[in-house]
Amino acid sequence: MREIEQNMAPSPPRKWAPVRASVALLSAALLVSVYWNAADLVVLHDHPLPASIFWPTLWVLLAVSVTMLIPSDLRGRSAIAWAVGGTGLAVLLTGCAGLAASLFGAGPPGRHSEPVNVLSSADGRYQVEVFSWQAVLGEPGWDIVIYRRDGLRGTEAYAGCLFSEASASYHAIQSVEAGSMRIATEAGSISVAFDPKTMQVTRRIPVDLCGGYG
Repeated sequence: MREIEQNMAPSPPRKWAPVRASVALLSAALLVSVYWNAADLVVLHDHPLPASIFWPTLWVLLAVSVTMLIPSDLRGRSAIAWAVGGTGLAVLLTGCAGLAASLFGAGPPGRHSEPVNVLSSADGRYQVEVFSWQAVLGEPGWDIVIYRRDGLRGTEAYAGCLFSEASASYHAIQSVEAGSMRIATEAGSISVAFDPKTMQVTRRIPVDLCGGYG
């Protein structure tokens, strides 16, 4: 009789759901750190994670995390659909916000962006990268970033930007050395100076060449 009562007793609640939710959430956080290269790793700088992989994967991980946090007795099709739809909307709005920021030329480009031109110094330690962006009405602009390789990690410095409406269209990178670089623009050749150790830019691109966006 005792055996029958023990068999009929309700089983203890499973604790796998919160664990799975935590694993999915931590995986999402790790994915974000990889996408934006939070650790400044050279390998991620040279081989950034494509946006076509990042955004769908982030959506799936967040949807799984939210779904697992829903109590099992309430985790029906409707609740799962709301979790998937809600996380999808959140990811979409975040992506749109990032895209709008890049279109408005707000500051230096994201580390996951693809440069339109790159030139390295003779020793390969310093690198100048040019990223393109568009203003509100579609006028082209360019951000100039200096990058230094330090073993497994790297350091970057924002050297300023150029804007086509300021008669400063970008033409080419002319030279890159430890402490200086030169670029050719519509306004002529421009020199940029920086501290090779601290990567602090001591002479940047004139602000008026960026039409108020720099």
